[in-house]
Amino acid sequence: MTKTIETRQVRDAIRMAQSVMDSLETGPIGQLVGESGTGKTWAGKCLVECLGAVRVCCVQGISNKVLAAKIHKAFGAEKTPGSANSLIGKLEELVAGKLLVVDEANHLRWQQLELLRYLADEAGMGLILVGTDLMDRPFKDGRTATYLAQLASRIGAKRVRFERLTALEEVAGYMIQPHFGKVDKATASAFHKQAKGYWRDAAELAAACRRVMETQGLEKLNPVVVEAAANWMAPARLPT
Repeated sequence: MTKTIETRQVRDAIRMAQSVMDSLETGPIGQLVGESGTGKTWAGKCLVECLGAVRVCCVQGISNKVLAAKIHKAFGAEKTPGSANSLIGKLEELVAGKLLVVDEANHLRWQQLELLRYLADEAGMGLILVGTDLMDRPFKDGRTATYLAQLASRIGAKRVRFERLTALEEVAGYMIQPHFGKVDKATASAFHKQAKGYWRDAAELAAACRRVMETQGLEKLNPVVVEAAANWMAPARLPT
């Protein structure tokens, strides 16, 4: 991972995660939420880098056994066969006092969320759930909300919302300067127009800008480079 870029939201995520680790006996769970592309995954990786957390990423339809096996492997344990229950038993000792970041948690059903809640409560594991607003759906569904009441109470106010950057100063400071140094307002505006404040799109645009600059033998980012880089790209959010 490249050097951590501590945006305001990343700093909030780090402070929240520290709060989670300080409350392992009472409320060891927090959330990072927001729409796709706003930097949640980046923040989760920053927690690994800054706080020594362990991170796993989920996929649609993941089962309790697969999730338990992924966590088991992420914590460095040797691969062992067994049922979901036997893996959970091994995890109770393995995760005590550690911080687990679960990315794409919006893919989890209530059964997997309850498994994670159990590890947090009974094994003394800090837990950060990272995902889009769809992650909140099981908490609001009357059929599953009762099963997740304990999980919701553990989260409480330990929640950081990620949104796209809208201030030009933040775009220049967080999305451009770490890659290209200081740029003029016209360049920052051109970059912001293309990336629209989305962290993922900004990272892709920055990479494309570097390719253009290398091809043209340029050392300074400018609006023409930004436009040329954007024309190389075709993500859904960027103008074509």
